[in-house]
Parts: sequence; structure tokens; C-alpha cells
Amino acid sequence: MPHKNMIQENFLELISKHLPDMLWAKDLEGRYLFANYAICKNLLMAETKEVLGKTDVYFALRERGKHPDNPEWHTFGELCHNSDAIVLEYMEPMEFEEYGNIRGELTYLEIHKAPLFDKDGVLIGTIGTGRDITAQKKTEETLLAMNSLINSGPVVLFEWSMQEGWPIKHVSKNVFPLLGVEYGDIMRAHMPFTQFVHPDDLTKLAEDVSAHFAKQSLSFAQDYRIVKPSNEVVWVRDFTVVEYENSGAVKSIKGYLLDNTAKIKAHEEINRLNFTDTLTKLPNRQKIQLDLNTDSFYGCVVFNIDKFREINDLFGIKSGDSILVQVAQWFRDMHIDAYRIGGDEFAMLFVEEKKFEEVEILLREWLEKFSHSFFFIGSEPIPVRINVGVALGGTKLLTRADIALHNAKEKKLSYALYEEKENVEEIYRSNIAIAATIHKALLQNRIICYYQPIVDFQTNKVSKYETLVRLVEEDGTIVAPLHFLPVAKKTKLYAQITRLVVHQACEVFKTREEEFSINVSIDDILDATTVQEIVSTLIRTGTASRAVFEILESEGIENYSAVEQFITQVKALGAKIAIDDFGSGYSNFEHILRLDVDYIKIDGALVREVATKKNNDIIIATIVDFAHKIGAKVVAEYISDENIYTIIKAMNVEYSQGYFTGKPEAL
Repeated sequence: MPHKNMIQENFLELISKHLPDMLWAKDLEGRYLFANYAICKNLLMAETKEVLGKTDVYFALRERGKHPDNPEWHTFGELCHNSDAIVLEYMEPMEFEEYGNIRGELTYLEIHKAPLFDKDGVLIGTIGTGRDITAQKKTEETLLAMNSLINSGPVVLFEWSMQEGWPIKHVSKNVFPLLGVEYGDIMRAHMPFTQFVHPDDLTKLAEDVSAHFAKQSLSFAQDYRIVKPSNEVVWVRDFTVVEYENSGAVKSIKGYLLDNTAKIKAHEEINRLNFTDTLTKLPNRQKIQLDLNTDSFYGCVVFNIDKFREINDLFGIKSGDSILVQVAQWFRDMHIDAYRIGGDEFAMLFVEEKKFEEVEILLREWLEKFSHSFFFIGSEPIPVRINVGVALGGTKLLTRADIALHNAKEKKLSYALYEEKENVEEIYRSNIAIAATIHKALLQNRIICYYQPIVDFQTNKVSKYETLVRLVEEDGTIVAPLHFLPVAKKTKLYAQITRLVVHQACEVFKTREEEFSINVSIDDILDATTVQEIVSTLIRTGTASRAVFEILESEGIENYSAVEQFITQVKALGAKIAIDDFGSGYSNFEHILRLDVDYIKIDGALVREVATKKNNDIIIATIVDFAHKIGAKVVAEYISDENIYTIIKAMNVEYSQGYFTGKPEAL
């Protein structure tokens, strides 16, 4: 008998590959946990292996992105997202009939959705099935239309004459609710149908009808508006059937009209939900992207609330949301047609061409008024500032305005203009590529450690090593840290690299006798997970007594409480502390006095030029004297030749590090 697990696996595979109905499961954020072949092929247009972890909206945007001239190419992503939210709100199985475009074609789906719980009864998302009922719907619509016609229901039958204005030749007696005119009055007067068509729709309607006649179309459908004598506006769905003479001339025009107002309004409401930010009621990022794709704009301005995360952290998310609502209202009060495009970001577009000087006048006025506006948490006013990025002319306005915003924040400016000459986009592309390279290298174990010898001046022997990280390219090229660490420090990859370096170094030196140093940044020290990994690795490998942690003197060392706590933890295990690059720029001796330091490493810039630059020897001598008085030993870095080696040795420095005494290499 087959094993039970094997039966279950085969059954799941059978469902996934061969079930014609769509079957899926999603987490609470709408990300797919499971999707069978039917939904991947027919709705998401994706391979099964790429679906997990992504949302319906992601695939809808991707499909629309392939057809920028047709924003209605694929509209199911947002519909699916909204019905997921309804199921989670009511927490019960529900049935939906959803319709929208797939590959540009109107499609109907019968959807069953329910909350999804794990084996412990914890809500983890939603589960659902879907079936394409488009053919069934079309049949139902036809039957409905026929029954309505027979029963003199809301379907109104028409026959039009070909004269100017399309006089109504015949009409069913149930016409009053649709046109607002009695049957008898219409028939007596042979009223022109065009008098009921909304003036804004008349030209397009006439053009479309003429185009169908030219193609000899036997039937066609149109949506347009009717205006009753009471000025009430009604949307109608017009199904027209045409007979032609042998000569091609139109013989008769017949059809029926349905009041389609409710459906149109429902569609408009769905669009409003899809394109409106639920918190601020402003148009959202999807809307600005749609507007940028469908209309021509000359400029984009992006606004960011400065240090908004601190508001959330200090006062709570509810208070932060209140500030966002108040800022949205400020835009309305200023008559700025704003979008909310992200958590704390807003944007506006303008069509008319403007010089930056003109925009700058507006920006200064807005910033001035914003700085004098009051924003409240409860009854207490709090200061709120904004930074602004501007893009004028060209393409990718939203992206470029966002780049300008980040440029303004980095330079600590209130606003900045995107300038192509700054090559910021190329830098961003490069950073993205480097981040991807780092991520791949981490996955493939291509982040490695080299070790540079540190020589004892008295014995002229290697007594220590400094651990230096390297990245190995796929072709074997060794990449120095200056080419990838700056990018890593701006991502979560940096913490992974630090933990990997700690692990590798401790594994290497657990069977050696030398001391080894590892560089840690203030970011590492503030990362509780990284610190815990350091402590546990030292204990597991038994290397604490030979480990030295180097901390940059210039990098956040004034954050005494965090640094002191870290030093206390590792020193309790027997590790030592070194202050790196001491003497670079302004060195605060008070920092060192407040910390229990074992080594001071002199900044390489001082050592490199000690033989040629006046006063470097005086500075080094002062550092050495200070170090010895507090009981610390001194390491001189960047000793590149015998002359520098001799000078530094004579200054009573304990250790030498540099290419003269040893280059970094693998051990």
C-alpha cells in the first residue's frame, strides 16, 4: 500500500497541475502561499515557481506594464485584493462574482474565498477557488435580455429610422423609465433619438455607429448617457442589430437599451477604492502612475515628511496616521492636487511648462506656510517639516522627483531639483547591481576573510592578524571592501556580512594561537541580533581571549551607553577592544578615557606621511604617550616601507601593520 504522505503529495500535485479550476492560498498581506497551474496560467500569466511571495497587484501591474497604451489590459489584481480584505473583515466563507479584463478581454469569475487558519487555529490568510464563467455569463445575459424583452421589463426595444437625428420609428411601451417620456408622445412625434443622448457623448456615438456601418457590422454594443427631460442622467447599454441591402446600404436598425447606471456606478466605486488612499482619501500611487501613463505632464513634485518614523516611534502609529490626515488636509487647503504615494510621501503633477525659478517661488511659499501651520497630536501641537524633490521635463517624472528628494535629504536641503548631469540614476542602478551581487555572493558563500599580519616590533614576529572581508566574483576576481561595503551598509546585507566575518574568523583562529581583530561598526553594536551572534560564536569557538574588536573612533563612538554595554559584554568573556583610525580629523581623547580600551590604532594617514609631513611625528608621539599612560598598546597601520618602519619603531610603538610587514591573505 502506498505511504500516506506519498498519497497526499501525489494528490496535491494532481490538483496543482490538472484541476481546471483556480486554487490558491494567500497570507494576510495578500502574498501567494500556494497557486495551482490554472491560476498561474489564466489569471497571473506567470510560472508557478515565481508566484510565491508576490501579490495579485504585482502581476496586474506587470501585465499592464507590457501594454502601457491600454491601462485596462489587466484589472483583476486590485479586484482580488479588495475581496480578500472583505473576507478577512467578516471572517467567514464568502462567494463573489468578479469581473474585469484579462489580456484585454472582459472576463467573469465565480470566486469562493474563506479565511485560512494553520493547524493551531491561528489566522494566516485566505484560501480560495475560482472558475471562469464568462461563457455562462454571456449566455445568461442573452437569456436575461430575451426574458426582459418578453416580459416588458427594463429592456427597451427600439427601431430607428436612418434620417438625421435617428428618429424613433418603433419603441416598446416600457420606455418611460428610461427616457422619461411616455410611449404615446414618442410615437406621435417620431422624436429624434439624438435629443436624448448626452451632448458630451453624441459625437463619439455617431462616429462609432458610422464606423460599424462602414465595416458592415451585423451587431455591436455601446455605452453612453441618456439625459431625461428632468435632467436626470442615465447610463445605458445599447445592443444594436443592423440589416443591410445587397448594395451595402443600411436597411434597418433595431436593438434594445438597458439602464446600466448601477453597474457603471459600481465600477466607478471600485475604481475609487482602487485608486484612493483609504487613510487620507487622496489619490494613491496607482492613480498617479495611471495619470502619468495616460496624460502628458511637464513636472512632478514629491513631498516627504521629515523624520516621520520618529513621530510613529515616539507617539504611536495612530498619532502618526493623524498627522498624515492633517497634512493631506493642508494640501487641500492650499489647493494642491496631491497624491499620497507612500507611507510619508505625497506628490503633485502639473501640465504647464515652468522654469525651476517659477517652481522655486511656489516651493518657498509652500514651505514657509507649512512651517507656520499647526499639526496636532491630541490637543498638543508638534513641529512637522517637509523635504521636497522636483523633476521638470523629460520622462520618469515620479522616479526623478523621488531621486531629487533623496538628494535634498542627503545634502540637508529643504528642496532639490533633479539634474541629469548628477548621474544619480546611474549611481542608483550601480548600487542596485552591487546589492544584488552582494546578496548572491552571500547565498553562494563567496564572502570570505583575508587576514593581515600585525608584527611585534620587539620580536619582529607576527603576533596578531586583522580580519578583512573580501567578495569573490563568480569569475574568481577578489573585490576589496571599499567597492561593496558602502552599499552593504545601507541595506540589511551589512549585518549578514558582519555575522559571517565573525563566524569565519572565530572558526579559523579556534585552532591557532595568535590574536585576531574584527572590525565592528556602531550599526553592529546597536544591532542586538549581531551582538548576540558575536557573543555566542566567541563562547562556541572558545576564541574570546584572543579576539579583539576594532571600533572606529570617528563612527558614533560618542554613543557611550551602547558602546560601553558592548565592551562590557565582550570583555566579560575575555575579549579586547581597539580604537581604530585614532588621530583622523578631530580626535576626542575624552572618548578613549571613558572606555576600557586595550589598543589604539593610529590613523594610517599620519603613518603614511610621517617621513615627509611636518608635525606628523609630534602627533604620533602624543598619541603613543597618551596610550601608554592609560595602559593601552599602540598599533601603527599603513607601514609600507623600511624607512617608515624604522621611524615608527623608534617612537616606542608596539605593533606594525602594513604591506611592508605583510599583505592580507587567506589563512
